[in-house]
Amino acid sequence: MPASANSARQGDATQTAIDSLPVAVEAVLGAAKMSVGELTKLGVGDSFILDSKLGDAVDLRVNGVVVACGEIVAIGDYFGVRIQSVARE
Repeated sequence: MPASANSARQGDATQTAIDSLPVAVEAVLGAAKMSVGELTKLGVGDSFILDSKLGDAVDLRVNGVVVACGEIVAIGDYFGVRIQSVARE
């Protein structure tokens, strides 16, 4: 087998291995800043305001890096995210 064909097959196997790695994707609705005192006073039924508004896009993050943005949707009994844009380097 020619070296280039063997190299291509190894490249395909490497890409397949990389493509199958699991990653944790976070959908971030927003954030809030408060003091430790305010945080420790929070209890069941309390609420606080996030820095995003209803209808704002949510950030999708992998390892803390924004990889896409989308909107919250209902998928059966679950929440989901409809991708609106994908981050490019």
